[in-house]
Amino acid sequence: MSDPENKAAVAVLIPLKSAAKKAVRLNITLPEDVLREIDTYAEAHGLTRSGFLAQAALRQTRGDDNPGSIRGYAHSA
Repeated sequence: MSDPENKAAVAVLIPLKSAAKKAVRLNITLPEDVLREIDTYAEAHGLTRSGFLAQAALRQTRGDDNPGSIRGYAHSA
């Protein structure tokens, strides 16, 4: 610590959890109308299709009804 006021301080490194995990490509089959609804919703909310599906799956599996609580999934540019 170069600042004399901090000479008794201790530096601590705290690891942060990274939301970025290895992405895995998959192939799924959906009815056309469902896919259109997904794409329409995702685009209206600034998400990619994959980002929307990941968030929806996590909300369902975690029983989480708050879409703002799931972070780190692909938003569209």
